[in-house]
Amino acid sequence: MTPTRKCVRFCTRLKWKRLFLLLSAITPVCGATQTLPVDMLGFDDYWHRPSPRLEADPGEPSQARGKKHDPDLISPLVAVPHRERAADRFQWKPAVAQYWLEISIQHGWRFAHENGTRDATAYGPWFDDWMNSIGETRGWNDGDGWHAGYVGHPLNGGIYGFIEQQNDPLYRKVEWGDGRIYWISRLRAMAFAAIASAQWTLGVASEASLGNVQLHSSPGFIDLVNTPGLGVMEMMGEDMLDRYVVIPLENHTANPYLLVAARGLCNPARSFATLMSFHRGWDRENRPGLFGQNHTLRKELVSEYKRGLISAPFGPHSPEERAAMNLAVETTPHPKEAPIELQGYAIYESFLNGHNCLGGGGQGAARIGPAWQIVTELNGCMVVNTPKNESSDSVTFSAGPRWAPRATHRLSPFVQMLFGGRRMTYEVENPQLRESLLKAWDDGNGTLPHYPKRSDYQVQYQALGFNLTMGGGFDATFGRAFAWRVLDLAANPFREYAHSPTLSKREPVADTGFSTVSEAESF
Repeated sequence: MTPTRKCVRFCTRLKWKRLFLLLSAITPVCGATQTLPVDMLGFDDYWHRPSPRLEADPGEPSQARGKKHDPDLISPLVAVPHRERAADRFQWKPAVAQYWLEISIQHGWRFAHENGTRDATAYGPWFDDWMNSIGETRGWNDGDGWHAGYVGHPLNGGIYGFIEQQNDPLYRKVEWGDGRIYWISRLRAMAFAAIASAQWTLGVASEASLGNVQLHSSPGFIDLVNTPGLGVMEMMGEDMLDRYVVIPLENHTANPYLLVAARGLCNPARSFATLMSFHRGWDRENRPGLFGQNHTLRKELVSEYKRGLISAPFGPHSPEERAAMNLAVETTPHPKEAPIELQGYAIYESFLNGHNCLGGGGQGAARIGPAWQIVTELNGCMVVNTPKNESSDSVTFSAGPRWAPRATHRLSPFVQMLFGGRRMTYEVENPQLRESLLKAWDDGNGTLPHYPKRSDYQVQYQALGFNLTMGGGFDATFGRAFAWRVLDLAANPFREYAHSPTLSKREPVADTGFSTVSEAESF
């Protein structure tokens, strides 16, 4: 007998749909693809390609006084900020087109191999199921296994990040060790990957809209966090392998097939992103090609290098090139206060009835004044030691002002007040019923006409209420890019939940709370 689902809703469905419709409206949409033909890259073109460099010989006579200097030549004695040109701006249309091609390949594979995805997309009210899928997102795990959450999705995040980089002219050729411009490029790539991941998980062409994954499987946040977070680490891993494995190999052999294999194995995400731009996967922006005339010249250079006639023909950027690249993105002086702050932290919460909740969260802060910031926060945790086949989780979201009067000092105290809500969910699963329904479905070949949803074999109790957090602490700064939140004291004087007789018996609900957090922070 199928259990009756009883759910306490904290607001009407109509309001949820309006909210998610607004969120989905800001997801990326596909633009017209813009591709260029791939010509063979010769060494002459490679070495003489115009790029901002330092003057080779300061003693060489320069242009006459009163005349404008060449904008591509930068004096080593004068720091001239770069004036942004239209050609230097991020190329949205090809980036979105390449992203759209990448997710089209993934969706094609899903529809070709997953009968449940095809059935869920074709059956039922598409828009309502999409909105309900978004509303079900909570918890951490999504039921895909560790290989998908900790290998596949970070690799996807790396692909999204490299798509961003190859369409970002000023950051297109950055390498590991290039200084501040490298870290800026990785932050830009992570931001693009976060938007791309949100679209893939919740957007108009997502797992939520095409297949309603959250209605059929565990609806966790793991993809939204790991895809951009671990994806940018995957990018940095590929950058290090490129510098310390692939480039030294290129200095010792000109074998094109060996180099193709090395570039592909050491840089899989970069190679796939390059394919999405309709270029060969082994092409690289900062080095010449591997075949044809390039192969002949590579053999000559490698031979001369092995005989000691020349230095390594391929290598990282020189100090002069790094300085010029960094100067090219310095449009304004660095502010003393960080304009954007990102924090990540772990959560351990103890409820009044003795249950504990473990999880994590993050904050983002945008500066609106020397001492004032607007803070947004999202965190979640899973209640531990619940009975078998039962689970409980909590999701908290809030925003508000923060006052940090000594933001430029090594020790920076702050106080803040955040307003938002907290949703708590308790689920009871009938595993025997789940197995019987899946057998009856039999991947579309059984007696059950449609792919079963979680609501067919689970009972869910849910409540949400207002959440107010007031607190403060101080940060210890270790340079411009990193700080440690040594102390964060937060009190929850008013935390209200929708009343449910069943929820009050089973769900660990706290009326007030107090927490202490120590967390990492980056600027």
